Amino acid sequence: MPTARFSPAKKQQVFVVCDSAEVTAGDISAVLRALKSLSSDRSSAMSAEGAVTLVFHGYDADPRELEAIPEVRAWFAQLFAAWPYWSFFANRVDQTVPLVLALLLPGEAVAGEPGMAGWSFDVDKLGPLLLKMFCHQNELIERLDIGEDVNERVTYDFTDAVQAFFN
Repeated sequence: MPTARFSPAKKQQVFVVCDSAEVTAGDISAVLRALKSLSSDRSSAMSAEGAVTLVFHGYDADPRELEAIPEVRAWFAQLFAAWPYWSFFANRVDQTVPLVLALLLPGEAVAGEPGMAGWSFDVDKLGPLLLKMFCHQNELIERLDIGEDVNERVTYDFTDAVQAFFN
């Protein structure tokens, strides 16, 4: 797992729990409200930068990976459209960055070792997704007057986490 080389140590971790009932209902409102509170002002954003861990609850009995569950993918795409700041907030030392990428990139489940499955996606789609994410990050940085030094550090950290996902 990557380490956030440039980010200061975080005093808090923010766990965003996505419940299967909300996902099935297509209801992003509770999660969106929590996420919007993180991006509402400079102080909140800076304290949560790189500290948000995405957790899905209620899928332990499902043998599929989260990215292979159509309703999870659709729900997360809706959430991303409403709150696209994952490159700034996603925890870069756990599985949040790979999960966000896997949920947003089109692909298909592939068989692995017995009892294991993976996710295959078109790597050509990664560049446009990252560009979109960084454009939203830039908007957030500008709106909250955070500063280009933080923007560069966050971009490097996120990019490192993405590269670790592919290695």
